[in-house]
Amino acid sequence: MFGFAFENGTEPEIITYMDEVKNLESSAGITYLTLRLMNVDNVPKLISAIENSTKIYENNGFICLLDDKKSIVARTFISHIRILKSKKNNVTLAGRVWCYPPGYHKAWKLRLNNEITNKNIWKGFEKNELQGWLVYALHTTQINETKKNISIRIDGNEFHNLDSFFCTLGEEINGIGGYFGREIYALYDCMRGDFGVESISELTWLNHKRSKKLFKTKFDEILQVFADHQVKIILE
Repeated sequence: MFGFAFENGTEPEIITYMDEVKNLESSAGITYLTLRLMNVDNVPKLISAIENSTKIYENNGFICLLDDKKSIVARTFISHIRILKSKKNNVTLAGRVWCYPPGYHKAWKLRLNNEITNKNIWKGFEKNELQGWLVYALHTTQINETKKNISIRIDGNEFHNLDSFFCTLGEEINGIGGYFGREIYALYDCMRGDFGVESISELTWLNHKRSKKLFKTKFDEILQVFADHQVKIILE
């Protein structure tokens, strides 16, 4: 379930609810999108609120993902909102959207349905949805203790591109749905002490030749990040 709320500087207050929102995600980051709100529970209230806000000020709001108690678990900012059309209980609106990448809400819905109970759930995602999974992991990984001098072991046969490498690495270090970077610069930040690891003593990379072929120059860049933090690297 989703809700619509205006931006008011405090916790958003939901105006109306809907079952689904189409076209909410994009790899573009900030972009102009047309969104379709499906099965809105109070269409007249939504349309009236948006039209009134447009007359008064530059209207900004949120499309909010809700849990079964209608509490907000994630929200997407949208500015310059305008209604394009409505038909029955569906509303089409447009605006400038601060997007999450594809796969983000899919991951959240799995979590809300208690379906992220094992590692490698991300393997059921399309290639273009893996950054969405990684951003979800970034937002939800909880660090209960700081690890020191840990040894990690990854298998090049378990991932097929750079995004799935980071999915694997995050779960190897921080468990189911865990995060430890989503690109090389983020990995470097994590190695400086963020996300639960003070130091890594050893990295064993099985089937590394396959990864090197896939990643090309990125493979050596990844190894350099570990080497810069005094990690012993074992390539097998």
